[in-house]
Amino acid sequence: MAVPRSLNFMSVPQVVSRSSPQERMVVGSMAAACLVAAVLVGQRAPPSDRIPRVLLEVLIVGIPILAGLYALRFPRNRRFGRPLIAAGFAWALTALSEASTSLPYSVGRLAAWIVVPIAIYLMLALPEGRLEARIDRQLFRFCIVLAVFLYAGSSLFIDAFPAQTPWATCRADCPANAFMVLDREPAVMKAVVQPLREGLTVILMLGVIASLVYRGRVASPFRRRAILPLIAMGVASAASLAAFLIVRRLAPDTASAASLGQLWSLTVPGMAAAFLVGILRQRMMLGDTLSALNRDVQRQLDLSDTRATLARTLGDSIDVLVPDTAARAWRNTDGAAVSAAALEEQGRQLTIVRDDGGRAVAALAHDAGVEQDDLLDGIKRFLGTAVQHAWATARLARVLVELDQSRARIARAADVERSRIGRDLHDGAQQRLIALRIRLSMVEETQRDNPQAWTQELEVLGSQIDTTLEELRALAHGVYPSLLTDRGLEEALHSVAAGAALPVAFETHDLHRYAPEIETAVYFTVLEALQNACKHAKRTSVVRLALWHEDGISFDVSDDGPGFELSQHRNGGLRNMHDRIEAVGGVITIDSTPARGTRVTGFVPRASSGHRGMIGAGTA
Repeated sequence: MAVPRSLNFMSVPQVVSRSSPQERMVVGSMAAACLVAAVLVGQRAPPSDRIPRVLLEVLIVGIPILAGLYALRFPRNRRFGRPLIAAGFAWALTALSEASTSLPYSVGRLAAWIVVPIAIYLMLALPEGRLEARIDRQLFRFCIVLAVFLYAGSSLFIDAFPAQTPWATCRADCPANAFMVLDREPAVMKAVVQPLREGLTVILMLGVIASLVYRGRVASPFRRRAILPLIAMGVASAASLAAFLIVRRLAPDTASAASLGQLWSLTVPGMAAAFLVGILRQRMMLGDTLSALNRDVQRQLDLSDTRATLARTLGDSIDVLVPDTAARAWRNTDGAAVSAAALEEQGRQLTIVRDDGGRAVAALAHDAGVEQDDLLDGIKRFLGTAVQHAWATARLARVLVELDQSRARIARAADVERSRIGRDLHDGAQQRLIALRIRLSMVEETQRDNPQAWTQELEVLGSQIDTTLEELRALAHGVYPSLLTDRGLEEALHSVAAGAALPVAFETHDLHRYAPEIETAVYFTVLEALQNACKHAKRTSVVRLALWHEDGISFDVSDDGPGFELSQHRNGGLRNMHDRIEAVGGVITIDSTPARGTRVTGFVPRASSGHRGMIGAGTA
C-alpha cells in the first residue's frame, strides 16, 4: 500500500500554486506586508546591519503566514491556520515602530501587544487548535485582561512606551505616545502599573509553561510526535519573554535585555516553523505505520500481527479488537472479552471499523485524546480495506476450490454417462442388430428352400427393425431430447409433465428461448426433481412445477411428499442438480423437511456465456 498522497509535504510554491482565490489574496497581502515591513526596518537600521535586519523581518512576517496557509489546507489543522496568519500580519504592523513620527510609531507599539495573546493562544490550543482544558481557558482570559487593561489600556496614560524592546531600534530618541490623553503621566504608571503587569505576565508565562509540559507528558506517542516541536518552542517563547521582562525591569539598558528581546521575537516564527515540522513528523509517522501494517497484510492478515505492529510504532495507545458474534462482545488479541464500559473506566474509547456494507469488522480501543487524529482515521480505513480484502480472498479461494470440485464431478458424470450409453448400445440396439444380421442370413436360406415362409420372415424382420429404431430414439431422447431443441423448454417440460407418474400442475409465464446450455441445464434439473418427486411422494400427491422469466429463467418444483434430511443426501442427484445450475452461473436451493415435502427453486441469469465450456463437458 502506497503512502497516501496527502502525506506528502508540499513545498511553499505548491501551496501558492494550488491555492484558492482567497488564499492568493492572503499571499498578495503577505508580500505587501513583508515589503512594507522590510522598507521600514531598512530605513532605520544601521547600514552595517541593514540586510540581516531586513531578511529577519521578512522571515518573521512571512513564515507564520505561510504556515497558516498550509494549515488551512487540512481540516484538522485549520484552527491553527487563522491565528498563525494573524500573528504574521500583526508582526508586520510592528514594523511601524521604526517610523519617526508619533502616530505610526504608537500603532506599531500597540500592535506588539496583539502578537503576545496570539502566541499564547497557539501555545494553549495545542493540539486540537482550541482551548479544551479549563485551566487553559482561564490562562487565556487572564492574558486578554492583561493585554487590554494593563498594556493597551495603559497607553492612554503614559508619555512614552518602554525604550528597551525588540519591536523598535530607537532608544532615547523614540517618538512620543500619540494616544496619551492626559497632560502628564501619573506617577502610578511607572511605580505600580508597569511592574504589576510585567510581574503578572511572568506568572502567566510560568502557567503556560506548566500547561505545555503537562500536555506533552499525557499526550499519546503519535500526538506527542506532532506537538513536541511546538511544545519545545512554546516553552522557549514563554521562558524568553518572562526572562526579558525580568531583566528589562532590573537592568533595562544592558545587552542581556536586548538579546532576550531579540530571542523572544525569533520564537514567534519559530513556533510557526515548529508547527510545520510537527505536521511533517506526524505524517511521516502515519506513513511508516501504514507501511508496516501493509507489510503484515501482504504476508497474511492477522490482527495479532497488526496489534504488535501498532505497539512497535505507537506504544500502547491503540489496541485492535475483533468481534465475537456469538457472545455479542469484543475480544482483544489475547482472546479476552472487552466491554465498552470497562474501556471507559480505563479512560479509553472504542471506535468501530466497518466495511462498505456497514458491518463491524474490527474495533480500535484508544486513548480518549486520539479520536481526532489522522492516525486513527488512517488505521480505520486501512483495517476496513484489509479485512474486506482478506474476506474477498478467502471467498475467492473457496469458490475456486468448489469450482474445481464441480468440474471434477461433471467430468466424472460425463464418463459415467458415456459408459451408460455404451452399455445401452451394447446390451440393447447392438444385440438387436446382430440378431437382425443372423436372421437375414436365415431368411436368405429360407428364400431358397421355402418361398412362402420367406414372406413371413420379412414381416418379422420389419417388426424387429421398428423395435430397434424405437430403442435408438429412446436412447437419443435420454441424451438430449429433440423436442427441447426444436420447440424449447416449455414444450419439452410439458411433454415430461404429461407422461409423469404423478399429476403435475404445470405453470409458465413469459418464457423465451435461451442459450442451449441454459435450457439443457434447467431441463435436466427439473426432470431430476420431477423424477425424485414421483419416486418418493405419495400416490395421492400433486407435484407443482412453475417456470417464469425475470431477467433470466426461474423455476420451482415442489411436492407434499415425505421429505428427507438434507444433511444425509448431500451427494448423488442433489449434487448433480447443483453442478448443472451453478455451471451456467445460476443458483439453486433445495429445501426439504421430513413429513413436510420437498421444494427445489433456482434461477439462471440470461447472460451466462462464460460457463458454456463446463456445461458442454457435462452433457457430452
